Amino acid sequence: MNKFSRNALLAGYCLILFTGVFYYPKWKQPATEATLSWDVSGYYLYLPAIFIYHDLKQCKFKDSVLNKYRPTPDFQQAFQHSSGNYILKYTAGQAILLSPFFFAAHIYATVNGTYLADGFSYPYQISIGVGMLLYAFIGLWFLRKILLRYFTDLATALSLFVIVFASNYLDYSAIDGAMTHNGLFTIYAALIFCCFRFYEKPTLQFAAVIGFLAGMATLTRPTEVISLLLPLLWGIKSRQELKLRIRFLKNNSRFGMIALAVFVLIVSIQFIYWKWVSGQWIIYTYGEEGFDWLHPHFINALISFKGGWFIYSPAMILTIIGFVYLFRYYRQLFYSSFIFILCFCYICFSWKEWWYGASLGQRAMIQAYPVLAIPLTALFERTFKRKLLRLIIIVFIVLCTYYNFWLTHQAHKGGLFRAGEMNAAFLMATIGRYHVPRDVETLLDNTERYTGQQSSCIPILKNTELITLGKDNQTSKEIFFTAPPDCGWIRASAEISTAQKEWDMWKMPQFIIKFYRNNVIIKSNFIRVSRLISDGETRMVHIDARIPEDHFDRISISFWNAGSDKQILFNKINVLGFTSK
Repeated sequence: MNKFSRNALLAGYCLILFTGVFYYPKWKQPATEATLSWDVSGYYLYLPAIFIYHDLKQCKFKDSVLNKYRPTPDFQQAFQHSSGNYILKYTAGQAILLSPFFFAAHIYATVNGTYLADGFSYPYQISIGVGMLLYAFIGLWFLRKILLRYFTDLATALSLFVIVFASNYLDYSAIDGAMTHNGLFTIYAALIFCCFRFYEKPTLQFAAVIGFLAGMATLTRPTEVISLLLPLLWGIKSRQELKLRIRFLKNNSRFGMIALAVFVLIVSIQFIYWKWVSGQWIIYTYGEEGFDWLHPHFINALISFKGGWFIYSPAMILTIIGFVYLFRYYRQLFYSSFIFILCFCYICFSWKEWWYGASLGQRAMIQAYPVLAIPLTALFERTFKRKLLRLIIIVFIVLCTYYNFWLTHQAHKGGLFRAGEMNAAFLMATIGRYHVPRDVETLLDNTERYTGQQSSCIPILKNTELITLGKDNQTSKEIFFTAPPDCGWIRASAEISTAQKEWDMWKMPQFIIKFYRNNVIIKSNFIRVSRLISDGETRMVHIDARIPEDHFDRISISFWNAGSDKQILFNKINVLGFTSK
């Protein structure tokens, strides 16, 4: 029975297992590429702090962990409160999800003796990594159960395939599974499953589980408090049914009371921690990070090349189209799904750093995929009966699957996906490729890269002065010149060399062209030259700039070390003007 969806589920399991265990096992990676690094090390820190070091307030063990394992460049997992104690940045939900695998690793490390029982050695890395694969398997199992409750086997199979094979869920289940999104995906899938089971046969047990799951979602990411919308609205398809739902909850208040009690009990863990460590019940731990509630970033979050959801998971466009079919044919599923997704997207896209740092697309959308799978499956259910639509959708899914595999590879091994830096010019120059010319990387900084034949080349400047920048000499003087008439482009080149490359993108030395009018900069182009050189290397690099249409009276080139303490040399500086041919 239901062999298509069963096979799709097994195929998804195999892909996740292969990707996470054989293609890119993060537990074998060092430092900031390890399983327990960056944000994950912050979610997880509750566990070693409590159960190994017995120091949740002062975190005195932090320096030894940073020096030995380097999960982050500096201690970003907590901040020092005015009380003198350290407050962990992230809420405790993810630590609870990780705890079974932490305890398994700790027992093994303690008994075996080969590895340090310090919370970050190899047994902990692999146990957390493999454990989160298990969460992914559970989440997909629940999702299949949900979809089969309302849709056909084939439509369910197609949805499972799209989510695992053609979206960024693959990366955040198989490779970056220890991030919160994988666990939250599973929580939401289990929550929806319990919702329809509860309304089929209300019991106190299901009510308690619903409260537990919504509480765990909120404890993992406080904005997931909107998960409460799902049990409240599930199955309502009209105003009359809304009235009946209100009446049901009034007449059966014990269900709501037990769900709310369990929810509050789970969420109170965080408030108790804050009160114990700081003396305050509520602490905002994200500093200057926050929300732009009045100006949500919907357009950027959906279609920006920097991190747009539809740009890096285009298959998920089908989920939005699916809401049309959900409204027309499955009204009992429409309102709860649509209202939840609308609220979810508003919260998600209101975050100031809407691209979510080093994210493959909109990673914060992944936990909503169990809800989005419902309109997606409705679309497949209603369109696959039409041959032309079926062919178009199949071709689109195949292309999206290949694109997703390419993106996943480039994000981890290929290097052509640069999280948080992407733009249209760089993506178009690299999409589908596995090897590109080295100077294509300059498109990440300067999209005016000329690759055609040059015409009417006119030498403008030749400077043989050696310019040395380093820790104590960050900025060169500006070298000014004017552009010849009828010139469309400026190309400045220099020979650069360094003994040690700067790897921090924000500190990479810059080669800059500026256009002035009356001592006011009207245009500026730059490239980060460390993208183009290696340790001990000397090579020529160039920067292009299109002549602006606005009037200008002079141009300058200059160099800036951007805060790096690495020494870099610039020599044989040349500038020429040319027109495109």
